Amino acid sequence: MKINPQHCIPTLNDKGFILWESRAILGYLVDQYAEDDSLYPKDPKKRAVINQRMYFDISTLYQRLQDTYMPRILHRESSIDPVTQSKFEEALSILNELLEGHDWVAGSDFSIADISLAVTVSTAEVRGIGLVKSPYQT
Repeated sequence: MKINPQHCIPTLNDKGFILWESRAILGYLVDQYAEDDSLYPKDPKKRAVINQRMYFDISTLYQRLQDTYMPRILHRESSIDPVTQSKFEEALSILNELLEGHDWVAGSDFSIADISLAVTVSTAEVRGIGLVKSPYQT
């Protein structure tokens, strides 16, 4: 593809501005079109926490989820490797710790980090990957 050399989705074409990677797209859309900065605050410390949570998502939680379920998809393995399942559960425990005492993953306000992490957790549920029971699950 000419517009995206990584050939991945999602890819955004906003009036000729091409951007891929969902977390980058989230930040761009809020910066470009949101009426306020509540989803992705301009305050450097608040934004840093949101960025950290999204980096945790892509580099730890999502990666461990991939490690857990991709062998089942690519190699048609019938069961989940207990070691990779354990590592994914460890990442979920970290997520639970991040939520402790907060309404949302980056503090008291809903942010793009919550959107990013919700996609990963929802993917785990859809894939049938067991989730660690959290006091924050409803």
